[in-house]
Amino acid sequence: MQIAGKGEIVSFFNSIFIFLQPKGANMNFFKKPVIFFAVILFGMPFAGIAQYQFQVNPFFSYFTDLHRYELGFNYGLLSPGTFDGVVPIGSMGAGLGDTTAKRALNAVSYGGSIGLSVPFKATGHISCWVMDLTLMANMSTWSDLNETYQIDGSYSKVTPDLEASTMQIALPIGVSWKVGNDAICTKRLPFCASFGAGFIPQYNITNINSVQDVKAGNAFGCTPYAKVEIGAFIGICAKLRFTYTMGDITMIDVNHPISGVTDGPFKITSTGNLLATLVLIPFSAGWKETAWWNTHDTYNIHDKLN
Repeated sequence: MQIAGKGEIVSFFNSIFIFLQPKGANMNFFKKPVIFFAVILFGMPFAGIAQYQFQVNPFFSYFTDLHRYELGFNYGLLSPGTFDGVVPIGSMGAGLGDTTAKRALNAVSYGGSIGLSVPFKATGHISCWVMDLTLMANMSTWSDLNETYQIDGSYSKVTPDLEASTMQIALPIGVSWKVGNDAICTKRLPFCASFGAGFIPQYNITNINSVQDVKAGNAFGCTPYAKVEIGAFIGICAKLRFTYTMGDITMIDVNHPISGVTDGPFKITSTGNLLATLVLIPFSAGWKETAWWNTHDTYNIHDKLN
């Protein structure tokens, strides 16, 4: 193959510049710097940005893509609530009367989830905006519901302890910005992270344990949440997610005393939750580079995070 000489290349570009000149113009294209730089600047985005943009597929096509489904194992780091009701003064049956009390509770929570992140807007070659859809079930246990009030303002535990259990079925829906391996489903990138927010529609069923004459509390709520997660590819993609929810939901409202246990009505209200989740993407072992011209690291061999 014959390679064009320097003179031929110059003649080729001069021909292009002459073609771009307005008819009747008697000056060279290079003598019009404004037009010259405008062509260069407006041409660069079309030539450059497109190749670094993650390819987003039709929205509903991701629902059949197993590579993006996640399994989560939840643990409540902080599940605060309040007890608000009538409690006896002193020990049960001491005859010192009752008082109303409002005190803090903290539930022990754990559960699991299955979720899917659906890309809808690329922000670069390894990052995108996604819609998060998750089905979650958590169990929470509320303890020390029958503590008694003491003259000095403290509370005393009672044996046996009165407990309540809440089963939560929730469907967190939100938007996140993702960057890294799980954003574009690639083994090439070692790490990932995301930041997001949304709402959690939830249905809660609460039962007082070991008590037969108290109806279950059924509560529906919708609370906002914010989350952050970091992860790494270790054969499969594993992530650690922290989710914080806020907002009050009354879990159960017992409107009568429980014989031999409490002296009056009370209610339990959840006031928020800080949830830690170990997230595994089981089918990520089948990931490959899908957002570039080929499966090779030819465009950036030195920066493995990009």
